[in-house]
Amino acid sequence: MRSLQSREIIESISIKEKPRSVQEILARYNQRREQYKNLRRESNGSADSREQLAMLYAESKVLAWALGKSEKVFIKDITC
Repeated sequence: MRSLQSREIIESISIKEKPRSVQEILARYNQRREQYKNLRRESNGSADSREQLAMLYAESKVLAWALGKSEKVFIKDITC
């Protein structure tokens, strides 16, 4: 199931659909990153939000990869 979700995320930013500008990818990355932080802060570890947190984290990570961000920079961005 996770690989299917990952595939959908990759396809949504893929050039098959339409070329995305760096600005569009960066805007979506920043939006997902903020959503992740807010949900993490508000959820207090509830089981209901774990799946949503995992999906936001995965999408943010794919977008970071598309932007050429390193793993270290991504982790810093998502946790700070």
